[in-house]
Amino acid sequence: MRENEDGPNGSANHDPSDAEALARRAVQRDAGAWEQVFELHYRHVFAFVRYRLRSGEEAEDIASQVFEVAYSRADRFDYRGVPIEGWLIGIARNLVRDHIKKLGRRGIDDEFDDSLELSEPDQSDAIGLRRDLLDAMRGLTGDQRQVIELRFLLDKSVLETADLMNRSEDAVKNLQRRALTAMQRALVSDGYPGSGGAE
Repeated sequence: MRENEDGPNGSANHDPSDAEALARRAVQRDAGAWEQVFELHYRHVFAFVRYRLRSGEEAEDIASQVFEVAYSRADRFDYRGVPIEGWLIGIARNLVRDHIKKLGRRGIDDEFDDSLELSEPDQSDAIGLRRDLLDAMRGLTGDQRQVIELRFLLDKSVLETADLMNRSEDAVKNLQRRALTAMQRALVSDGYPGSGGAE
């Protein structure tokens, strides 16, 4: 069993020396290290993938593939202070992009999951808002979207987001502010009331 590897929200301790030691063991394809990497990061990788795909089963498959790909490419990972989770999210993004392209070739052009299974009809307004939020996100730059996903989907702090994106905290704050402002403009243009500023 692991001893105190998770913080209060199930996240890994942020001791850089521990993270680097785990990454170095993972590069050597140490089975125990990969079990620990999976336990620490699967939930966030799955959440990232599931947010973007229609099917929960497809999301599970791709989230598992992320770790298979990472293991097969372990010797290419260079720690250099970049968390292993950032590398895993990068692999997840590429696998999701490839999957979406395949769906597009089959005539399915919406990568996001708009087909929530709801038992209560009065939740239709929530579905509409969710679609509008996703539409607003599509208008963001790649970096802006990544900040929103990490900060609000995966509940990462500014510091964690900066580490995962290999950027400064100020850069993350600026990207987040611009992203939220752009999303607010898009939502206001869709008829939602303004809130007096997204900053």
